Parts: sequence; C-alpha cells; structure tokens
Amino acid sequence: MAFLLADVSNALHNILLPYVRDNFPSQTIVLDQVKRNSGVTFMNNKFFAPMRSTRHGGVTNLANDASLTISGTAGLAQASVSVKILSGAFDISKLAIDATKSSQSAVTQALTYQAKALATDFARSANRQIYGDGSGIVAQVGGSLSGTSFSVIPTNTSTIDDGRVLDRYGTVNGDVSPAKYLTPGMIIAVGSPGTALGTIVSVNSGSTTGTIGVGAIASAANNSVYLLDGSGLGAGTMEFTGIKNALSSTTGTNTYAGVARSTTGWTPQFGSESESLTLTRMEQYYLAAREYSQVGDKYAIFVNKTLYRKYGDILTSMRRTVDTADLLGGWKGLEFAAGAGEVGVFLDYDVPDGEVIIMNMDSWTICQVSDLGWLEDPNGGSLLRLANKIQYQAEMAWFMEMLCLAPAANGHTVQKTA
Repeated sequence: MAFLLADVSNALHNILLPYVRDNFPSQTIVLDQVKRNSGVTFMNNKFFAPMRSTRHGGVTNLANDASLTISGTAGLAQASVSVKILSGAFDISKLAIDATKSSQSAVTQALTYQAKALATDFARSANRQIYGDGSGIVAQVGGSLSGTSFSVIPTNTSTIDDGRVLDRYGTVNGDVSPAKYLTPGMIIAVGSPGTALGTIVSVNSGSTTGTIGVGAIASAANNSVYLLDGSGLGAGTMEFTGIKNALSSTTGTNTYAGVARSTTGWTPQFGSESESLTLTRMEQYYLAAREYSQVGDKYAIFVNKTLYRKYGDILTSMRRTVDTADLLGGWKGLEFAAGAGEVGVFLDYDVPDGEVIIMNMDSWTICQVSDLGWLEDPNGGSLLRLANKIQYQAEMAWFMEMLCLAPAANGHTVQKTA
C-alpha cells in the first residue's frame, strides 16, 4: 500500500495532538489548575465578563413597621480583554518523511521528539507570560558593548524607558537571569517604541547580567528588550495580560480589563516593602485577600527558589513541618498555616524575582476561543508545505487571554529577600 502524506497528518492528529493537549496543561501549576472560560463570553475578538461594581443599595434596617424601605440595585460593570495568539511550529523535510515511509510508527517516532519539545517550550512561554504584565519586555539593556552586542540586566521600573512596565525592581535575589527568556533565533526589538529590530545570534547568561549578540542594532542603557513575532511586530502589545498586570500597584482611575481600580473588588492586596520575607507579612496579605473571596475558594501561594527556601526556614524555626504535601490537585507544596482549608506555598521558577503571589484560583480564568490545536491545510491535513522548499511545517496555535474576576481576592507583595 502506498504511504501517503495524509498518514503523517493522521499521526499528528491522532497520536501527537492528544499527547500535547494532555501534557500541555500539566506542565505548570497555573496552567493545570486555572479554569477555562469560567464566567466569560467570547464575542468578535474579545472576552467579556459581567461583574458587580457596587454593593446593593436597597439593604437597610427599618425604624419600625411603618417606615419606608429603600429600593436599590447592585451596580454592574463589564470587564473585557482581547484575545492573544500563542503559536509554535516545527519543520520536517520531505527526505525525513520518505526515509520513514515504510512504517507509520517510524514517522510517529520521528515527529514525537519535536512535539514533546514544542509542548514543553510552549508551556514555558505561556507560563512566563501568565506571570507577566503584558508589556512583552523580557530584559533591560545594561549598556551597548558594540554595534552587534549589548549587556542585559533585570528590568527595573524606575529606570527603563517604557512606562508600561509594572512593579519590577531589578535584581532582588538573583533568581531570574536577565537573559533567561532570550535564545538564539528570536527576533527582538530594542528601545521604546520597539523600532530597532534584530535577531539574536548568541546569549551568555548570568544571575545579574548577560550578553546578547545580535546583528547590527542600536542599543543604549535602559532600553527595553521586547520579543517580536516573525513579522517583526507586536512590541508591547501581543502578550498575555498576566498576573503582574492584574495584581499591580495601580489604583484609582487606572484600569485593569477596562474597569477602574476604584471599583469595589478591583484593587488587589499589594505591598512593595523591601524586606526579608516573614510569615507575618504573608499572613497580612493573605487574610486581606480572603475578605473578598467566596466560601470554598481555593488559594495557592507562588514564589521562586530563594523565597521557597526562606519559607522552609521559617517553618523550621517555628518547629513546624517542612515536608511537602499534595495541596493542590496533586501538586506538592509547603503548607501555609494561616489558611482556612488547605493552602500551599509552591515553587515556580517563572515567578518574578523577590515576589510572593497569593492567588485565589477560583477568581481566575483562562479565556480561550478553542483548545490548543494544529493549523489545518485544506489539501494536506496538519502539514503545511513551505514555499520554495522540500519541507513541511506543523504549526500549533492557542487563542487565549488571562482574566482575573476579583483582583481584591488576591495578594501580591514584592521586593522580598531571604
């Protein structure tokens, strides 16, 4: 029987797509635990979520049974976010297909490595963005070394040239390398508004500084470094509106998801005290957040490695257990004793340096148009022929955005050290 291109596409659809879908959410705690499309409606290219903006004005006690009641309503508002597009692709040559055409299992084996790598890095990119502020800025230029290279340092709100950066304080514990999310082959923009473009050719990373080699590109100290798409577009606009944006220090008339922070329940419990992490400080923001939660809401606390170790030391000094336990859908963490119900402190290497994120998991939703899937070619299944090449491309896309439906029920404190 002839071996057809459709057999490769069938392997992508029937074997690898289920694998990627099943393993993609379980790559990280937030991706695994946050609900999908909870409390939102999709229309055109936006997700809408109705919300209460004030308490009901018709609740009052009566002086006596002849007194007048007060008629009122609860205020309503509508939060909205625009869909974002996360994509991933890999190429396979006609030679590779023909060399394994005697066996469909051999084709599957040839594709499996690429699919596994795609799922892992897809999740890593999504997780970074979920913790981010939506600016797409992954580093800050420390200084120009030559016309083809520059140093990078951790992003600092007080010195960087893009005012959209929220609550970043440079190096706190050295947990996140400034070049962690930069890799050769990426297209970047340097400097606000992101018009100086280049392709990374080399990366040398360190805990507090790194060096990026690019083609000829202008760079100066404190320039923003953005990741771009293949067209060289999207600086500052194309990434998820993540946790750092939803739980930022902004107040008053500043908005999140189109709703002013002054709206009841829309201002998170935020603190920027530069200090050593203490249990008292964690309890302060956790208990403040619980005031705005619903009965039965699940909480989780996320930190990076230095603060995870510090919290373990705190438990040891108080003679509490430091054993890990299954505290959130099978994920292991350290128990947080102030919780009503099971609350855990979890290690996530994408949590920004020096930050403690207290998440009400039931107040968040991943808004998605559809599940992660392969792009389709009407004539060739899931493999797309590359123009002027004897290669095919398999490409995945996820149309989604993050939305917090009750920022006040969450806590976020920064600049915490060991």
